[in-house]
Amino acid sequence: MKKVRLAVLGSGPRWLSVDNVYPQHPDVEVVALCDIADGAVEDAAAHFKASMGYEPAVYHSYEELVKNAVYDAIMISVDPDIQVEYAVAEMDRGIHVMTEVPAAYTIDQCYSLVHAVRKNGVKYQLAEQTRYWYFIQQWRAMAEKGEFGKIYYAEGEYLHFEPKWDYFRNKKTGHRVWTDDPSFDKDPDYERTWRYRTFAEPIFYLPHELSPLLSITGGRVETVSCVGTGIGKSYMKEFDVQDMECALMQTDTGVILSLRAGFTCPYGHKRETGAHWYQIKGTEKCAEWARSTLDTPKLFTAGEGWCERNDWVCSDPNAPEEFKRALHGGADYYPMYYFMDAILNDKTPPMDVYRAVESAAPAILAAESARKGGVRLTVPNFRV
Repeated sequence: MKKVRLAVLGSGPRWLSVDNVYPQHPDVEVVALCDIADGAVEDAAAHFKASMGYEPAVYHSYEELVKNAVYDAIMISVDPDIQVEYAVAEMDRGIHVMTEVPAAYTIDQCYSLVHAVRKNGVKYQLAEQTRYWYFIQQWRAMAEKGEFGKIYYAEGEYLHFEPKWDYFRNKKTGHRVWTDDPSFDKDPDYERTWRYRTFAEPIFYLPHELSPLLSITGGRVETVSCVGTGIGKSYMKEFDVQDMECALMQTDTGVILSLRAGFTCPYGHKRETGAHWYQIKGTEKCAEWARSTLDTPKLFTAGEGWCERNDWVCSDPNAPEEFKRALHGGADYYPMYYFMDAILNDKTPPMDVYRAVESAAPAILAAESARKGGVRLTVPNFRV
């Protein structure tokens, strides 16, 4: 069988975290790497050759890539707030596309992605990986069997504190600076990165919570309201960010979702999932992930009360080795696996364009709600 020729637009940290995993797929041949930062693509190519034994062609601009490279599919891992433009352009060229989280930053971008897929008939997938954690798969199977009874509530959080984030980028070289020094904001050679812009409204970064939870509860978010701690009131006073935003959402099936995100205030990790935490409440059973590194996941049933579930883990113990080697508890291999399966077997990937925008649009409108003092907003139905 002919291998799928894959190009990579954006060969920075995200690509480097999967460049020894994605190419292990037997049907993938990475033929091109592209990045605008000085030396970044050469470094990525050298790193790739050391692990895979061959070196893809390198390009320093998107225009150069499109003009010279021949490929069937592309992984886009540029700044997520600008990735939709590239994704649509590639789909218009008949190229299959995988982008990173979040899928979009505006409702118009959501519609652009949907229209591009409908128009061109290509495969699109969002590379959201937490939906593939083994315990999420187990909860999803429980929901499909009706074990939770009627699910009426789900909760998730992404509270990921780091003392230094890549807030700034050198305009000339493209290199990012991981820093807690606000003086870069006054340096004309530097500009704020997408991460700085996102952390001003951290609720944008909710797909890692919405994707797995909606895969369990079913339905789509219909309404949303949100409040935040406020810009200028942050733990990191030197930066225009918010410590946390919290959203209340309701699906078209009546499930209430409570979701929060924050990246700039100290908070401890949970067992295995790091900054992520989830809970499902049903009329028959309730499931809760470990709240810290000191406890374990738990299941509640009306007849038996609470019990520990040590069999709920991130990495599937029965998965092939290529899955287990991946980061994020083995979840990072799944997006490439399903992307290739969709292309080669003409299937709809689990995180298709509709599920992608249904994980992005509620967060986009949550940010708008917070700006307006918590008003309740209606999420469009992109499937009509």
